Amino acid sequence: MIVIPLADVLSTGNLRKIVDCVRDGGVIAYPTDTLYGLGGNFLSAAAHTAVDRLKGRRGAPYSAAVGDWSMLESLVCGIPNGLRERLQGLLPGKFTFLFAPGPAVDPALLKGSAKIGVRMPGLKPLLDLIVRLGVPLISTSANRSGRPPLQDPALIAREFPDLDILIDAGALAPSRGSTVVDFTADPPAIVRPGDDEPKVRSILGGARV
Repeated sequence: MIVIPLADVLSTGNLRKIVDCVRDGGVIAYPTDTLYGLGGNFLSAAAHTAVDRLKGRRGAPYSAAVGDWSMLESLVCGIPNGLRERLQGLLPGKFTFLFAPGPAVDPALLKGSAKIGVRMPGLKPLLDLIVRLGVPLISTSANRSGRPPLQDPALIAREFPDLDILIDAGALAPSRGSTVVDFTADPPAIVRPGDDEPKVRSILGGARV
């Protein structure tokens, strides 16, 4: 396992290691604005299989972490202008949004779901890294399936010794995780309350639960 401080992810040598890892279907642990995540190339079936194996998880799809709006829009089936303007008040931020997937997304990666979850975490070094990678990352909490998320990189390294790379931002504060909002529903529905839930309700005009 290679450990890279978050502040150093874009240095030439470290970026090359992360790019090579993600390109080859490897798995990294990385911090977000809520929880540490496990991930790899979201567009790679091999990366999904590797994350499944580490987490002991089967059948449930993962969300995608994107670095910018262009990457987000490449994954979804279109965002109306009015909705896009409201979402710009929420992203980057502590939210996961469910959309209809775009044609570029292999349905097999969604494991039978008709929706794709997309995150744009409010952590600039991570966003910059994802943009440099050129592909979205699988987004799922760093834990074995059914167990609490791990917020300390030392504990993550101990629990997942087979990780390829651990991006270390130190121990993160407790978090409920991202608030999940389903935009395939009308009106949008909050399907999992999490951090910054009141902000979603304020900007979206009281999204239903």
